[in-house]
Amino acid sequence: MSSGKEAKQRLRREMLAIRRSLSAEEIKKGSEAIAAYFCAWPKYRAADTVLFFLSMADEPQTAALIEDAWRAGKKVAVPLMGEVYGVMEAAVLDGWDGLVTGRLGLKMPDPAKTRRIAPADIGLVVVPGVAFDRTGRRLGMGAGYYDRFLPQASSACLMGLAWSAQIVPEVPAEEHDVRMDYLLTETGFQPLSGG
Repeated sequence: MSSGKEAKQRLRREMLAIRRSLSAEEIKKGSEAIAAYFCAWPKYRAADTVLFFLSMADEPQTAALIEDAWRAGKKVAVPLMGEVYGVMEAAVLDGWDGLVTGRLGLKMPDPAKTRRIAPADIGLVVVPGVAFDRTGRRLGMGAGYYDRFLPQASSACLMGLAWSAQIVPEVPAEEHDVRMDYLLTETGFQPLSGG
């Protein structure tokens, strides 16, 4: 195993332990703060089609963001994990009914009933992560879903969404890793530098 892979796995373990240690109250308060920053953000206000993720229990909760987008008349999409491991599509989400449990235990629309959205039609992608650094590099869960999907959404603005404790000095990066344009945590938008 390469040292890069080991470094990623070590960082992933550390960050997931931090995330899992958060109380329900911390998650609720932090998610409310994130929603306030996000819903007032001009890039979000200007986007017609937004790809959100459906949060796991210890992640920043996206339900309020999604509901705001519906109220604003935006087209809402969420990841649809396909038959092929590591490959995802964007699926329209019109409401909370009809979600099924897909790969990795994640909620998603029923693949048999949902409409797909072409990645090129997405204006803003809200990207989950295990860790981010201030150059916009991201560490995911390791399956590569977003690594394969994001290059297809070439005109989209990419916003990493995480807790402030998940912002680290450096994420081990590989050539194919796509950098975020923005990072949002419960303390607000985080300044990004080149590098």
